[in-house]
Order: sequence, then structure tokens, then C-alpha cells
Amino acid sequence: MTRPKMFAIFFGLALGGSGLVAFLFADAWTTSWARALTVVHLMPVLLATLVLQGPILKQPVMEPLGLRLRLGRWWLAAWLSPVLLLLVGVLFAWLVFGVEPVLDAATYAAKKRALLPEDQLEAFDRHLAESPPPDPLWLWLVVQGLPAAVTLNLLVALAGELGFRGFLFREVRGGFWRRSALIGLAEAAWIAPPVAFGLHFPTSPALGVACVVTWCLVASPVLVYLRARSGSVLPVALFRGTMMALTMTAAEMAWDATDWQRPFYGASGIAAMAVLMALCLVHDRFAAQKLAWKTSESP
Repeated sequence: MTRPKMFAIFFGLALGGSGLVAFLFADAWTTSWARALTVVHLMPVLLATLVLQGPILKQPVMEPLGLRLRLGRWWLAAWLSPVLLLLVGVLFAWLVFGVEPVLDAATYAAKKRALLPEDQLEAFDRHLAESPPPDPLWLWLVVQGLPAAVTLNLLVALAGELGFRGFLFREVRGGFWRRSALIGLAEAAWIAPPVAFGLHFPTSPALGVACVVTWCLVASPVLVYLRARSGSVLPVALFRGTMMALTMTAAEMAWDATDWQRPFYGASGIAAMAVLMALCLVHDRFAAQKLAWKTSESP
């Protein structure tokens, strides 16, 4: 098994299978089925990883792919960092695009009410009077989403991260920036097809593709850094799972933003991720021991 053949098998199965899923369900990425389809879209990445690791390379799965239960501060950082991304992204959308953040219950209720047909307004007002959303609204939305990050969302995110920050992290040669760039490009190629059909960007899919490609390249150094510092792929999956749990919260807090402006994957989300990348670089420079990137193995 040569390295070119190994990568050809991985990308053929992962990107080919995911691209086929995106194409077969082209009309469904802007519907209520999109959330379930994102899980299906992940499965070819998991399948490619397990097929290569098991039947072809005949290697164990747990340790080589970074499935190590090393609890520590990086788990907490992975769990809470997306909250920072959310807040910085909403702030960026406000300061740069003039999008007023939805932070209080009254504004949130008014936004919801404006979407309803007239015959449902009375029932909505009655329900609101009986069960008003609490203040501060943003904190309630965040706390409500965080438990999902450590349950089902963690497992869903792990399906993709075993491929990107598990298999590719181990097999891609080079230092931190080269590894981050190549893994980011691979993830961008994987996510671009469903975005082109409207996922996350239903009103501007072409611009959305440009946004997610940029996002993948900016996010990849953060995720690779988290993978290297924690010594495990699980905190990376926790990070992604938390983002999944807070995606609707991001849309609701930046209610009036267009899809290419709002966090997590629009322009404000890219800016927030760039801030987090800068924090990682500052930590690496001033507050941590240097990582060794001489081989393809985890430092």
C-alpha cells in the first residue's frame, strides 16, 4: 500500500461518497430534512477511515486515530470555545454589518411573532403569556444548547473528525501550517457540495461556498492545535459538537443578518475564528511548551 494509493482510496470514498449524497438530495438541503442529511453526509468520511484503518492497513482503530480519553483542561476549552466564537461573531455582525443582536426576551418574542400567520397570533400570545422566555435570553439559549454538545452531537461530530483530525492528522506530512492547510482544504472539498445546494446559505449558495472554504482554512489551525495539545481527537469532536448545538442560537442572536454575514460560517463567524486562531498562537508562543512537528505522528 503506497501513500498515493492510500490517499486515493480515502478521498475517493470520503469525498466521492459525500458528494454523491449531496447530489442525490440536492433539493433537500434547504428543507427541514437538512439536519438529518448532514449526518448522512458524514458517513462516507467515517466509512473511508474505518475501511482503510481496518481491512486495508490492518491496524487498530483506537490509538492510531487519536481515540484517547485524556480528560483535562483542553476538554473544557473545547466545550466552551464555541461560546466565545458565538459572542465574538455576534459582536462583529453588530459592529461591522449593523445587525442589532437579539439579547432580550421581548425582542426575541417579537421576531418570532412576525413570522407567524395571523390565525396563529392569538395562540402564540397565549403561550407567551404562560411560558415567557427567560432573561438574559442569550445566556438561556447558550446553556440550553451546551448539554447536546456532550451527548449526541459529540458522536455525530466524531464521525467526521476521525477522518480529518484522526486519519489525515496522522498521515499528512509536514509541520503545523502545512498540515493545517491540507486538512482544511480536504474538509472544504467535503463540505462545499451541500453548501452549493443551499446548506447554511439558502439565499446565496455561491457566496456560501466561498465562505465555508475560507472558514475551513481559518478553522483548521485551531482544530489541529486543539488535536495536538489535547493528544486526542475527542476534544476536537466536542468542539464541533458544541458548534452544532449553538448553530440555531447563532442564527437567532444575529436574527437580521443575511446568511453570509452571520456566525458560525458567514463572515462574522470567520472573523471570530480568526480571533480564536490568534489566541491559540499567543498561547503557543508565550504560555506553553513547544510542540514537535518533525513527523506525521501526534506530538
